[in-house]
Amino acid sequence: MRRLQLTAFGDAAKVVRLDSAPAPSLAADDLLVQMESAPMNRSDFMLVEGKYGVRPEFPYNVGSEGVGRVIGTGHAASALDGKRVLILPTYEQGTWAEQTVVSSRNVVEVSESADPVQLAMIGINPATAYLLLKQYTHLMPGDWIGQTAANAAMGQYIVQLAKLAGLKTLNVVRRQEAADAVRAFGGDAVVLQGDDLKQQIEAALGSDRLSVAFDTLGGEPIGTLLQFVRDGGVGVGYGLQTGVFPKIDPVDMYFRGLSFHGFWLIRWLRNAPRAEVQWTYQHLASLVAEGKLFAQVEQTYSLEQYQEALAHAQTAERSGKILFRF
Repeated sequence: MRRLQLTAFGDAAKVVRLDSAPAPSLAADDLLVQMESAPMNRSDFMLVEGKYGVRPEFPYNVGSEGVGRVIGTGHAASALDGKRVLILPTYEQGTWAEQTVVSSRNVVEVSESADPVQLAMIGINPATAYLLLKQYTHLMPGDWIGQTAANAAMGQYIVQLAKLAGLKTLNVVRRQEAADAVRAFGGDAVVLQGDDLKQQIEAALGSDRLSVAFDTLGGEPIGTLLQFVRDGGVGVGYGLQTGVFPKIDPVDMYFRGLSFHGFWLIRWLRNAPRAEVQWTYQHLASLVAEGKLFAQVEQTYSLEQYQEALAHAQTAERSGKILFRF
């Protein structure tokens, strides 16, 4: 079976290689999964560069999430034979592969009717978006939420899930083209990063206030957003793309009772009850099957095109996700 392997930390173009090996024997709880599709995420490249919270030994089968069909099982996992499964992003197996061996505890059976490309992407971003909206504060229809980098796939999922819950979204982006895209997929208010960000937010919200603000950038934008979170409200960081810690005014934390949390999906996967994990992913998969949850896809690649795919996925000015399609 052919798969992409990480040989050392560094530039993906230099340290990721295409490798081939015979399918191994399966332990009792193992599954052999024929992959259908697997996305490329920023977290995958952070891992490749040695900047992520998971630091594997080499060689390491790379790729965090995806969807495929079970074509072989160990004797204790035979009930899943022939089923379509989502591979959970536990980083215990690689998904940038034609076939992969995965423990049955690291999969969830999902819809047969949904587009496999869309299903392949629910492991990280939709799950994170869903949990951000559920775990930190009690949101009611009509409440406002704010977010940075709103044009990214995560931003699209947050907008979609917020609209399903009757919430309104204030979306911060860096380019006018991105603003147009966010409005097109349903963002209620869109503002551009810049020296007048505070004034734009004031004009967009009027007397309303945010209940919660989500950030994947770090730096100044989240600090500005938090000024518009109601007293006692919440900020949550789930990424640090700028490499700069969020610039939060202590006045907001001390005198207005704001709290700021960090979220990492792996912690939830490790600690949540199995029933909760399974229900969450099957719920998200049902939304995908109904056409209510999706992300824009810019291009899919075959495994042989991996060098081109790696380069494309790391391009900043993209309009959608990059995936392998097997």
